[in-house]
Amino acid sequence: MNILIALPNDSLGGAEQYLKMVAHHYLKLGVNVFVLFLKRKNDLGWEDLEAYSNVTLFYTQSKTERAGLIDFFKNLSSLRRYKFDFIFTSHVHLTGLLGFFVRIRLLHKKYFVGRESTSIFHRFIGAKLLLFKIQYAIGYSSLDLLICQTDFMKKQLVESLPYLEKNIKIVTMPNPIDLENLKQVGDQDIIDQIKNRFGDYIITAGRLIQEKGFDLLISSFVNIKKENEDLKLVILGEGVQREMLMSLIKSYNLENDVLLPGFTKNVYPYFKQARLCVVSSRIEGFPNVLLQMMSQNNTIVSTLCAGGIDKLEGVITAKANDYNSLEEAIKTALKANTTENRLIFDRQLEARSIDKFIEEIEFNCLKVYH
Repeated sequence: MNILIALPNDSLGGAEQYLKMVAHHYLKLGVNVFVLFLKRKNDLGWEDLEAYSNVTLFYTQSKTERAGLIDFFKNLSSLRRYKFDFIFTSHVHLTGLLGFFVRIRLLHKKYFVGRESTSIFHRFIGAKLLLFKIQYAIGYSSLDLLICQTDFMKKQLVESLPYLEKNIKIVTMPNPIDLENLKQVGDQDIIDQIKNRFGDYIITAGRLIQEKGFDLLISSFVNIKKENEDLKLVILGEGVQREMLMSLIKSYNLENDVLLPGFTKNVYPYFKQARLCVVSSRIEGFPNVLLQMMSQNNTIVSTLCAGGIDKLEGVITAKANDYNSLEEAIKTALKANTTENRLIFDRQLEARSIDKFIEEIEFNCLKVYH
Protein backbone atom coordinates (compact mmCIF):
# COMPACT_ATOMS: atom_id res chain seq x y z
CA MET A 1 0.00 0.00 0.00
CA ASN A 2 0.98 3.61 -0.61
CA ILE A 3 -0.44 6.54 1.35
CA LEU A 4 -0.05 10.23 0.46
CA ILE A 5 -0.56 13.00 3.02
CA ALA A 6 -0.33 16.72 2.19
CA LEU A 7 -0.24 19.65 4.60
CA PRO A 8 1.03 23.23 4.78
CA ASN A 9 3.85 22.83 7.33
CA ASP A 10 5.32 20.63 10.04
CA SER A 11 3.63 22.38 12.96
CA LEU A 12 1.25 20.43 15.17
CA GLY A 13 -2.03 22.29 15.16
CA GLY A 14 -5.25 20.31 15.27
CA ALA A 15 -5.40 19.44 11.56
CA GLU A 16 -1.71 18.56 11.47
CA GLN A 17 -2.01 16.33 14.53
CA TYR A 18 -4.86 14.44 12.85
CA LEU A 19 -2.76 13.83 9.73
CA LYS A 20 0.22 12.76 11.81
CA MET A 21 -1.97 10.22 13.62
CA VAL A 22 -3.05 8.85 10.24
CA ALA A 23 0.59 8.61 9.13
CA HIS A 24 1.65 6.89 12.34
CA HIS A 25 -1.21 4.38 12.09
CA TYR A 26 -0.20 3.25 8.61
CA LEU A 27 3.54 3.32 9.33
CA LYS A 28 3.04 0.83 12.15
CA LEU A 29 1.33 -1.46 9.62
CA GLY A 30 4.34 -1.33 7.30
CA VAL A 31 2.57 0.79 4.66
CA ASN A 32 4.62 3.25 2.54
CA VAL A 33 3.72 6.79 3.64
CA PHE A 34 4.67 9.89 1.63
CA VAL A 35 4.20 13.27 3.32
CA LEU A 36 4.30 16.55 1.37
CA PHE A 37 4.80 19.95 3.04
CA LEU A 38 4.38 23.35 1.38
CA LYS A 39 7.04 24.92 3.62
CA ARG A 40 10.54 24.10 4.81
CA LYS A 41 11.28 22.08 7.93
CA ASN A 42 10.78 24.40 10.86
CA ASP A 43 8.90 23.16 13.94
CA LEU A 44 10.34 19.62 13.76
CA GLY A 45 6.91 18.23 14.63
CA TRP A 46 7.31 15.25 12.30
CA GLU A 47 10.96 14.36 12.93
CA ASP A 48 10.11 11.39 15.15
CA LEU A 49 8.45 9.65 12.19
CA GLU A 50 11.81 9.54 10.42
CA ALA A 51 12.65 6.56 12.61
CA TYR A 52 10.42 4.51 10.30
CA SER A 53 12.07 3.17 7.14
CA ASN A 54 8.77 3.28 5.22
CA VAL A 55 8.20 7.05 5.47
CA THR A 56 9.35 9.76 3.04
CA LEU A 57 8.99 13.41 4.04
CA PHE A 58 9.12 16.05 1.28
CA TYR A 59 9.81 19.60 2.45
CA THR A 60 10.32 22.70 0.33
CA GLN A 61 13.00 25.35 0.90
CA SER A 62 10.50 28.16 1.43
CA LYS A 63 9.43 30.18 4.46
CA THR A 64 5.92 30.75 3.08
CA GLU A 65 3.33 28.46 1.50
CA ARG A 66 3.02 30.58 -1.64
CA ALA A 67 6.77 30.56 -2.25
CA GLY A 68 6.85 26.82 -1.69
CA LEU A 69 4.34 26.00 -4.45
CA ILE A 70 6.98 25.38 -7.16
CA ASP A 71 8.99 22.95 -5.02
CA PHE A 72 5.73 21.35 -3.89
CA PHE A 73 4.77 20.73 -7.54
CA LYS A 74 8.19 19.23 -8.23
CA ASN A 75 7.89 16.90 -5.25
CA LEU A 76 4.39 15.94 -6.29
CA SER A 77 5.51 15.27 -9.87
CA SER A 78 8.18 12.87 -8.62
CA LEU A 79 5.34 10.71 -7.24
CA ARG A 80 3.39 10.42 -10.51
CA ARG A 81 4.48 6.81 -10.95
CA TYR A 82 2.63 5.75 -7.80
CA LYS A 83 -1.01 4.88 -7.44
CA PHE A 84 -2.00 5.84 -3.91
CA ASP A 85 -4.42 3.64 -2.03
CA PHE A 86 -5.36 6.69 0.05
CA ILE A 87 -4.71 10.41 -0.18
CA PHE A 88 -5.39 12.36 3.03
CA THR A 89 -5.76 16.13 3.44
CA SER A 90 -7.27 18.36 6.13
CA HIS A 91 -6.88 21.92 4.79
CA VAL A 92 -9.28 23.38 2.24
CA HIS A 93 -6.59 24.84 -0.04
CA LEU A 94 -4.65 21.58 -0.19
CA THR A 95 -7.78 19.47 -0.66
CA GLY A 96 -8.72 21.74 -3.57
CA LEU A 97 -5.20 21.67 -5.01
CA LEU A 98 -4.70 17.91 -4.84
CA GLY A 99 -8.24 17.36 -6.04
CA PHE A 100 -7.40 19.40 -9.14
CA PHE A 101 -4.28 17.29 -9.73
CA VAL A 102 -6.41 14.15 -9.48
CA ARG A 103 -8.77 15.59 -12.09
CA ILE A 104 -5.96 16.26 -14.57
CA ARG A 105 -4.40 12.85 -13.76
CA LEU A 106 -1.19 14.21 -12.28
CA LEU A 107 -2.11 12.17 -9.20
CA HIS A 108 -3.43 8.62 -9.26
CA LYS A 109 -5.48 7.31 -6.35
CA LYS A 110 -7.90 4.68 -5.25
CA TYR A 111 -9.50 6.79 -2.50
CA PHE A 112 -9.16 10.49 -1.68
CA VAL A 113 -10.22 11.42 1.87
CA GLY A 114 -10.56 15.07 2.86
CA ARG A 115 -11.35 16.47 6.30
CA GLU A 116 -12.74 19.88 7.22
CA SER A 117 -10.54 21.48 9.87
CA THR A 118 -12.84 24.36 10.80
CA SER A 119 -16.32 25.78 10.17
CA ILE A 120 -15.32 27.88 7.17
CA PHE A 121 -18.72 29.47 6.56
CA HIS A 122 -19.16 30.38 10.22
CA ARG A 123 -15.67 31.81 10.61
CA PHE A 124 -14.81 33.76 7.43
CA ILE A 125 -16.44 36.47 5.31
CA GLY A 126 -15.67 38.59 2.25
CA ALA A 127 -12.72 37.95 -0.07
CA LYS A 128 -11.26 35.20 2.09
CA LEU A 129 -14.51 33.25 2.05
CA LEU A 130 -14.77 33.72 -1.72
CA LEU A 131 -11.26 32.26 -2.11
CA PHE A 132 -12.28 29.23 -0.08
CA LYS A 133 -15.37 28.76 -2.27
CA ILE A 134 -13.14 28.74 -5.35
CA GLN A 135 -10.94 26.08 -3.77
CA TYR A 136 -13.99 23.95 -3.01
CA ALA A 137 -15.10 24.26 -6.62
CA ILE A 138 -11.67 23.43 -8.07
CA GLY A 139 -10.92 20.16 -6.39
CA TYR A 140 -13.52 18.80 -3.98
CA SER A 141 -15.35 16.83 -6.67
CA SER A 142 -12.35 14.46 -6.73
CA LEU A 143 -12.99 13.38 -3.15
CA ASP A 144 -14.37 9.96 -2.35
CA LEU A 145 -15.08 10.91 1.26
CA LEU A 146 -15.27 14.21 3.12
CA ILE A 147 -15.12 14.12 6.91
CA CYS A 148 -16.71 16.79 9.11
CA GLN A 149 -15.78 16.83 12.78
CA THR A 150 -19.27 17.72 14.02
CA ASP A 151 -22.86 17.74 12.78
CA PHE A 152 -22.81 21.55 13.02
CA MET A 153 -19.80 21.69 10.68
CA LYS A 154 -21.51 19.37 8.19
CA LYS A 155 -24.77 21.35 8.34
CA GLN A 156 -23.15 24.72 7.61
CA LEU A 157 -21.07 23.21 4.81
CA VAL A 158 -24.01 21.52 3.07
CA GLU A 159 -26.24 24.60 3.47
CA SER A 160 -23.54 26.84 1.99
CA LEU A 161 -22.46 24.50 -0.84
CA PRO A 162 -25.41 22.16 -1.54
CA TYR A 163 -23.79 20.83 -4.73
CA LEU A 164 -21.08 19.11 -2.67
CA GLU A 165 -23.43 16.57 -1.11
CA LYS A 166 -24.74 15.65 -4.58
CA ASN A 167 -21.23 14.82 -5.82
CA ILE A 168 -19.35 13.33 -2.85
CA LYS A 169 -20.05 11.42 0.35
CA ILE A 170 -19.97 13.66 3.45
CA VAL A 171 -19.94 12.10 6.91
CA THR A 172 -19.58 13.28 10.50
CA MET A 173 -16.75 11.57 12.38
CA PRO A 174 -15.63 12.87 15.81
CA ASN A 175 -11.92 13.62 16.10
CA PRO A 176 -9.68 10.63 16.85
CA ILE A 177 -6.94 10.35 19.44
CA ASP A 178 -3.77 8.24 19.56
CA LEU A 179 -4.17 6.45 22.88
CA GLU A 180 -0.86 4.62 22.59
CA ASN A 181 1.07 7.87 22.20
CA LEU A 182 -0.74 9.47 25.14
CA LYS A 183 0.61 6.86 27.54
CA GLN A 184 4.07 8.40 27.11
CA VAL A 185 3.52 11.58 29.12
CA GLY A 186 7.10 12.13 30.21
CA ASP A 187 9.43 10.91 32.91
CA GLN A 188 9.38 11.87 36.59
CA ASP A 189 12.17 14.43 36.13
CA ILE A 190 9.96 16.48 33.78
CA ILE A 191 7.02 16.24 36.18
CA ASP A 192 9.17 17.38 39.11
CA GLN A 193 10.47 20.34 37.09
CA ILE A 194 6.92 21.40 36.30
CA LYS A 195 5.90 21.18 39.97
CA ASN A 196 8.89 23.27 41.05
CA ARG A 197 8.36 25.87 38.33
CA PHE A 198 4.62 26.47 38.52
CA GLY A 199 3.34 25.05 41.81
CA ASP A 200 -0.47 25.11 41.79
CA TYR A 201 -1.68 26.11 38.32
CA ILE A 202 -4.45 26.15 35.72
CA ILE A 203 -3.32 25.40 32.17
CA THR A 204 -4.34 25.93 28.57
CA ALA A 205 -2.49 25.51 25.27
CA GLY A 206 -2.70 26.62 21.64
CA ARG A 207 -1.57 29.22 19.18
CA LEU A 208 -1.72 32.76 20.57
CA ILE A 209 -4.45 33.96 18.23
CA GLN A 210 -7.82 35.61 18.77
CA GLU A 211 -9.84 32.45 18.09
CA LYS A 212 -8.31 30.72 21.13
CA GLY A 213 -9.81 33.30 23.52
CA PHE A 214 -6.79 33.57 25.82
CA ASP A 215 -7.64 37.23 26.46
CA LEU A 216 -11.00 36.09 27.83
CA LEU A 217 -9.28 33.50 30.01
CA ILE A 218 -6.89 36.08 31.43
CA SER A 219 -9.79 38.42 32.21
CA SER A 220 -11.70 35.59 33.88
CA PHE A 221 -8.64 34.74 35.97
CA VAL A 222 -8.55 38.13 37.72
CA ASN A 223 -11.28 37.31 40.27
CA ILE A 224 -10.29 33.64 40.47
CA LYS A 225 -6.82 34.72 41.57
CA LYS A 226 -8.28 36.83 44.37
CA GLU A 227 -9.91 33.72 45.86
CA ASN A 228 -6.91 31.44 45.20
CA GLU A 229 -3.75 33.36 46.11
CA ASP A 230 -1.23 30.66 45.18
CA LEU A 231 -2.87 29.72 41.88
CA LYS A 232 -1.19 30.54 38.56
CA LEU A 233 -2.43 30.49 34.98
CA VAL A 234 -0.10 28.92 32.40
CA ILE A 235 -0.70 29.43 28.66
CA LEU A 236 1.45 27.17 26.46
CA GLY A 237 1.94 28.25 22.86
CA GLU A 238 3.27 30.93 20.56
CA GLY A 239 1.63 33.33 18.13
CA VAL A 240 0.86 36.81 16.88
CA GLN A 241 -1.04 37.91 20.01
CA ARG A 242 1.86 37.47 22.44
CA GLU A 243 2.47 41.22 22.86
CA MET A 244 -1.22 41.98 23.24
CA LEU A 245 -1.64 39.26 25.86
CA MET A 246 1.45 40.45 27.74
CA SER A 247 0.01 43.97 27.80
CA LEU A 248 -3.30 42.65 29.11
CA ILE A 249 -1.51 40.68 31.82
CA LYS A 250 0.41 43.81 32.82
CA SER A 251 -2.78 45.90 32.95
CA TYR A 252 -4.15 43.44 35.55
CA ASN A 253 -0.84 43.40 37.50
CA LEU A 254 -0.61 39.65 36.96
CA GLU A 255 2.94 39.45 35.57
CA ASN A 256 3.95 36.90 38.20
CA ASP A 257 0.72 34.94 38.05
CA VAL A 258 -0.08 34.50 34.33
CA LEU A 259 2.82 32.82 32.51
CA LEU A 260 3.45 32.38 28.78
CA PRO A 261 6.35 29.89 28.50
CA GLY A 262 6.01 29.61 24.69
CA PHE A 263 5.76 26.57 22.44
CA THR A 264 6.06 23.23 24.25
CA LYS A 265 6.47 20.05 22.22
CA ASN A 266 5.24 17.66 24.91
CA VAL A 267 2.23 19.24 26.62
CA TYR A 268 1.00 16.08 28.33
CA PRO A 269 3.02 16.29 31.58
CA TYR A 270 1.86 19.90 31.96
CA PHE A 271 -1.77 18.84 31.55
CA LYS A 272 -1.30 15.96 33.97
CA GLN A 273 0.07 18.07 36.83
CA ALA A 274 -2.35 21.00 36.48
CA ARG A 275 -5.10 21.73 38.98
CA LEU A 276 -7.41 21.87 35.97
CA CYS A 277 -7.22 22.31 32.18
CA VAL A 278 -9.13 24.93 30.19
CA VAL A 279 -10.19 25.40 26.58
CA SER A 280 -11.20 29.05 26.21
CA SER A 281 -11.71 29.26 22.43
CA ARG A 282 -14.23 31.52 20.75
CA ILE A 283 -14.68 29.14 17.80
CA GLU A 284 -13.13 25.84 16.69
CA GLY A 285 -13.80 23.05 14.25
CA PHE A 286 -13.35 20.83 17.28
CA PRO A 287 -10.45 21.38 19.73
CA ASN A 288 -8.15 18.35 19.67
CA VAL A 289 -6.43 19.77 22.73
CA LEU A 290 -9.63 19.06 24.69
CA LEU A 291 -9.22 15.33 24.07
CA GLN A 292 -5.54 15.54 25.03
CA MET A 293 -6.48 17.26 28.27
CA MET A 294 -9.12 14.60 29.01
CA SER A 295 -6.45 11.91 28.63
CA GLN A 296 -4.31 13.42 31.39
CA ASN A 297 -6.50 15.33 33.84
CA ASN A 298 -9.83 14.67 35.55
CA THR A 299 -10.90 18.32 35.77
CA ILE A 300 -11.63 20.02 32.44
CA VAL A 301 -13.40 23.27 31.54
CA SER A 302 -14.29 24.15 27.96
CA THR A 303 -16.25 26.84 26.21
CA LEU A 304 -18.95 25.65 23.82
CA CYS A 305 -16.76 26.72 20.91
CA ALA A 306 -17.68 23.77 18.67
CA GLY A 307 -20.46 21.30 18.16
CA GLY A 308 -20.27 18.12 20.21
CA ILE A 309 -18.57 19.55 23.30
CA ASP A 310 -21.86 19.60 25.17
CA LYS A 311 -22.09 15.82 24.63
CA LEU A 312 -18.79 15.06 26.39
CA GLU A 313 -19.54 13.62 29.83
CA GLY A 314 -17.63 15.13 32.73
CA VAL A 315 -16.49 18.33 30.97
CA ILE A 316 -17.65 21.53 32.69
CA THR A 317 -18.79 23.96 29.99
CA ALA A 318 -19.07 27.72 29.58
CA LYS A 319 -20.56 30.02 26.95
CA ALA A 320 -18.16 30.92 24.14
CA ASN A 321 -16.86 34.50 24.01
CA ASP A 322 -18.07 35.23 27.56
CA TYR A 323 -15.40 35.67 30.25
CA ASN A 324 -17.98 35.87 33.05
CA SER A 325 -19.37 32.46 32.10
CA LEU A 326 -15.83 31.10 31.82
CA GLU A 327 -14.98 32.48 35.27
CA GLU A 328 -17.98 30.77 36.84
CA ALA A 329 -17.18 27.46 35.14
CA ILE A 330 -13.59 27.54 36.40
CA LYS A 331 -14.75 28.38 39.93
CA THR A 332 -17.15 25.44 39.78
CA ALA A 333 -14.37 23.15 38.56
CA LEU A 334 -11.97 24.23 41.31
CA LYS A 335 -14.51 23.11 43.93
CA ALA A 336 -15.68 19.95 42.15
CA ASN A 337 -14.82 16.37 43.05
CA THR A 338 -13.90 14.91 39.65
CA THR A 339 -12.33 11.62 40.72
CA GLU A 340 -14.91 9.57 38.83
CA ASN A 341 -14.12 11.41 35.60
CA ARG A 342 -11.10 9.22 34.95
CA LEU A 343 -13.25 6.23 34.00
CA ILE A 344 -15.76 8.47 32.20
CA PHE A 345 -13.06 10.17 30.12
CA ASP A 346 -11.19 6.94 29.32
CA ARG A 347 -14.38 5.33 28.03
CA GLN A 348 -15.08 8.26 25.71
CA LEU A 349 -11.50 8.44 24.47
CA GLU A 350 -11.38 4.71 23.73
CA ALA A 351 -14.34 5.17 21.37
CA ARG A 352 -12.28 7.77 19.50
CA SER A 353 -9.11 5.70 18.98
CA ILE A 354 -7.25 6.32 15.71
CA ASP A 355 -7.49 2.61 14.84
CA LYS A 356 -11.30 2.70 15.01
CA PHE A 357 -11.28 6.00 13.11
CA ILE A 358 -9.29 4.55 10.20
CA GLU A 359 -11.51 1.46 10.16
CA GLU A 360 -14.53 3.72 9.74
CA ILE A 361 -12.84 5.68 6.94
CA GLU A 362 -11.97 2.51 5.03
CA PHE A 363 -15.49 1.13 5.56
CA ASN A 364 -17.07 4.35 4.26
CA CYS A 365 -14.79 4.40 1.21
CA LEU A 366 -15.70 0.82 0.34
CA LYS A 367 -19.42 1.69 0.62
CA VAL A 368 -18.96 4.49 -1.93
CA TYR A 369 -18.29 1.92 -4.63
CA HIS A 370 -20.43 -0.96 -3.44
